[in-house]
Amino acid sequence: MSLPLPQNELPRLESLRNFRILGTSREQVFDDIARLAAVICDAPVAVITFIDEQRVWFKAKIGLELDEIPRDGSFCAYAILQPDVLIIPDPLIDERFMSSFLVKKIGIQFYAGIPLIADDAYPLGTLAVMDRVPHLMTEEQSDSLRILARQMMRELALRRTKETQSPNRRPHLAPLPQRSVTILIVEDNDNLRNLLQRTLETVGFSVVSAADGVEGLRLCQEHDRTIDLLVSDIVMPRLNGIQLSQQVRASHPAMRFLFVTGFAEEFPEVHELLKIGATILEKPFLPSEFLRTVEDTLSQPTAATGTEG
Repeated sequence: MSLPLPQNELPRLESLRNFRILGTSREQVFDDIARLAAVICDAPVAVITFIDEQRVWFKAKIGLELDEIPRDGSFCAYAILQPDVLIIPDPLIDERFMSSFLVKKIGIQFYAGIPLIADDAYPLGTLAVMDRVPHLMTEEQSDSLRILARQMMRELALRRTKETQSPNRRPHLAPLPQRSVTILIVEDNDNLRNLLQRTLETVGFSVVSAADGVEGLRLCQEHDRTIDLLVSDIVMPRLNGIQLSQQVRASHPAMRFLFVTGFAEEFPEVHELLKIGATILEKPFLPSEFLRTVEDTLSQPTAATGTEG
């Protein structure tokens, strides 16, 4: 079968080159996005790809030990031809893919990928998840891929703008001023908890973490009045985030709270917390978005003063 090409392939390739992303080293922000996609979609393989004339190049990869594959016959070559998620539930019976490299050599039996579309409307690559066994995708998981893809392209566009304006400036957040800030993370998902901790420590925050609300409460008591911000999921075993915040605030009324959750609408108590200065960040989100929300929350008046959220 001939290699499928998008319309306006030449300007698409020029747009890709303008981002100066091909051949660059691994970066934590891209690895984190791929890992989030794998966790959300419950898939062992996740990749961020960019596609040039002949190859699919992996900027980030989870569960796959490859740097690139041929473009011809690849899933991603077809994914960039459409505006939404491409789902291939069984490539073994799809003549487009039954002889592809990933199917024959790696044993991939499921693919779901969404094109990464630049602000000039050209598809540059894909954010994709894969499995070596048949796999299902819910509409919520597909929507999460859409959100991650949009946010990633906004991140790329912002970085390109900053590089154009100041080539020597780092594309990420500027280093924090020298100060002592301690943040407690309470999250029962190990992957997400570790990701958030690495993200905060990279820019100079001091971080302690707990896998559930009871452990989080113990750490609050152990680090008496030295924690500046409590970052917590809401749905957790033993003691959920709402209960944890209520107990912590009883003894530490000035504590700031940031809830990272996908279930805020199921807890009416959240509205009361917003009135006393708590912040909510809806999952899924990019590490850069998390950092900005942390900074904004820390810059607000203390919960004891309270602001309308």
